[in-house]
Amino acid sequence: MTDDSSTPPEEGPSFVGEEESDERSTPGKNLGAAIFIGLLSILAMGLSLRMPNPSTIYTAPGLLPFLTGLSLLVMAIALGLMALRQGAAMNFIGKSSLAWRAYFGDEENRRTLLLIGIIFVYVLLVDRIAFDKEISIGGLSIFFSSYELISIAVLSLILRIFWQAPLPKCLGVSFAVVVALASAFRYGFKILLPGLA
Repeated sequence: MTDDSSTPPEEGPSFVGEEESDERSTPGKNLGAAIFIGLLSILAMGLSLRMPNPSTIYTAPGLLPFLTGLSLLVMAIALGLMALRQGAAMNFIGKSSLAWRAYFGDEENRRTLLLIGIIFVYVLLVDRIAFDKEISIGGLSIFFSSYELISIAVLSLILRIFWQAPLPKCLGVSFAVVVALASAFRYGFKILLPGLA
């Protein structure tokens, strides 16, 4: 008979975090996150207070965003205080500038920020420019809107930057995809395209 007590028991899988890495969050990262979330929650609360209130406070459309912002602010304050107790304030500015330099030193991060900027400009353009032109081709009326024109241009730019295909190919793919989607919403679902309401 063998004695199995000398062999250690098998360990099950261990929790390594959402990103599946062993890297722990530092007090400095926690303080930075607390500041960002705190500012974001104050912005959300401020915008929710500006929403019109047609009736009582209990039916106000800004009530849920305000409460969500308030709960985020409370959590951000708690995270910030915990980070400060763990020494996050020591050389926070210096460590932050190193982290920012490392972030912007990575090409993938710069490309992500470029994409965010392009999408932001796209949303502004769709919101500000609105037209819907009717084009007759052989007795068939086809509508072409500012939404489609802006979407084709911006999608072509994104494909050119990230896919790095020739410009005619990017324009062709963009045109086909945008016109197909816009036609499905305009003619199939009878839904107005953005900017045309």
